[in-house]
Formats: sequence, C-alpha cells, structure tokens
Amino acid sequence: MLASMTRLWAFDQLSSRPSGIGCPPRETEGVDDYLPAATAEGENTTEAIAEQTMGPMLIWAIRMVEDFSDDILTAWAEMERLRAAAAANKSTPASLASLKAFMEPLLAGDLPIPAVTWRGKPALARAYIAAITGASHNQVTATSKRLGWRQAAVRRPGPCPLKTSVTGMLGGKPWREALDYHECASLTRQLGTACFIVIAYLTGMRPEEVAGLRSGCCPDPEPDSKGQTGRHLITGAVYKTARDEKGNHRSEGELRDVPWVAIAPVVNAIRVLERMVPTGDLLFAHDAHDTRSGTGALTISTMGDRIEDFVAWAN
Repeated sequence: MLASMTRLWAFDQLSSRPSGIGCPPRETEGVDDYLPAATAEGENTTEAIAEQTMGPMLIWAIRMVEDFSDDILTAWAEMERLRAAAAANKSTPASLASLKAFMEPLLAGDLPIPAVTWRGKPALARAYIAAITGASHNQVTATSKRLGWRQAAVRRPGPCPLKTSVTGMLGGKPWREALDYHECASLTRQLGTACFIVIAYLTGMRPEEVAGLRSGCCPDPEPDSKGQTGRHLITGAVYKTARDEKGNHRSEGELRDVPWVAIAPVVNAIRVLERMVPTGDLLFAHDAHDTRSGTGALTISTMGDRIEDFVAWAN
C-alpha cells in the first residue's frame, strides 16, 4: 500500500493537471516508522509444516521420482501409442474377427470386461479394446451395442492393463501388477507434482522460481583440469527482487546471479521433467502437464491443489 501511494505521487508529477499530491515523508525519512514493528519470528510468520507431515510427503515424492517414474512414463508413452493406433484402425473382416476373439471368452467365462469410469459410472472401454484388438472405433461401438457388451461392462467392470513392464518396488514387491490404460494421465500428474515438491523443498526456491525453470537449466558439470567433477548447478530466474533500471517490478523475472546448488534427488526430478517436455521448454509447461488448453507454466494455485491431491493419493 505504501508503494502504491508513492507511485500515485510520482505519476501526479507527470500529469498535465497535477492534483498537488505531496511527496510521502517516508521517501526522505525512511519507511521503518510506517511499517508494523518487527516480530521475533521475522518477516515470514507462516507456521512451518510439521515434520510428521513433510517427512512422509518428501519420501513419497522422492519415491515417485526415483522408483516409479520409469514405469509411469513408459506406460504414458504406450497409452499414447495405443490411442493413436485406435484412432487409425480401419474396419475390416479381420479386425472384427480379432475383436470377437478377444471379447467372447470374457463374456462366456463371466469375466471382468475392460471398463472406464464415465460420469461416475462404469462404461465399456471402447478405445482400449479397439487399440489392443486392431478394430475400429465404429466396429467396437456397433458390435457392443448389438451384442450387449456395454451392459456386461456395467455389471462386471474390469481393468485395462498395459503390457509395459513394472520395475518399481514397494516393500520388496512390485508396486503394481500392471499399470492401467486409464490411470496413466493421473499417475503422470502425480509424478509432475512429486518433482515440484522435491525441487522446491530441497533447493529453497520460491514456487514461482520452480515454475519458471526450463529444460536444460541443470546441465551435467564438466570435469576440471584435474578430472574432478563439481556439483550440479541450476540456472533460473528470480521474480520477487526483479527490477528494471527505473525500479519497476519485472513480472517476467530476471536471471539469477548465483545459481542454486542441486543435490542428487533434485537432479533426478529435473531429469524426469525433461523427459516430459520438449527441449528448452518450461519444466512445468501447461500444455505438457494439463489436458486443458493453456499457455505458460502451471500456476502456483494449480500446484497447491495438486499437492493436496498428491497427499491424498499417497495416503
């Protein structure tokens, strides 16, 4: 508020019809007497997150990055491949025969039918079935309607497993028997959130600074003349203290003079994000982390919501 009053006075000096606003006395006397008294806690009085909360959350975030990321990103790539294949499939007698050969044993054996949750209810997973059988979307739709497959999926909804390998371990056992076609998007979202938590907590960056990082911001260090390799450093932008030559705040930020030092979990998180976005793009680019339309990086409000979702998912 004090800065706004100073700006009002400054613009009044430039006006063709000045209102005679006086120069705020703090501009010459200093601002301390016009601000609340300092507290024992310092400027930041926000209560720290309890160790009983932060510890498990950080452990789960690191686990996602280091143990589960390969499985999730491999499954995401396979899901994208299957989705494209299903859209390109043509209706042929051979594809119809393949479709029936897949579905008829499930129906005859009273087994679970591949399903997806649609508007809170189970529905036949038509895209998945089309992808793995080679049938077209139209063939799956028409045949399921004629033979009652949709009703069977509602009564006996089943998973849509991918054939990708599962390498991540949890408690000495694989963390998933198989990843599901329809959970790839949510798992990839949780993985991106985990990367955000790791980077923000283990570097001390402000959320806006993390969101502003780009692919390539943390290159592998080159050995020196003695063959010794230094630490990983992160080059990024700062926003809170970014000012132009006239003292105005620069919302786009400015390059940080001193890079952040990155320990191994942070480097691993950045490497995971670099697999999710194009070279040189924002690590948290909206179009890479959200199916809805948007530009720039994910907002801090969005990341706050995603952290809450991540906590609920991990619990």
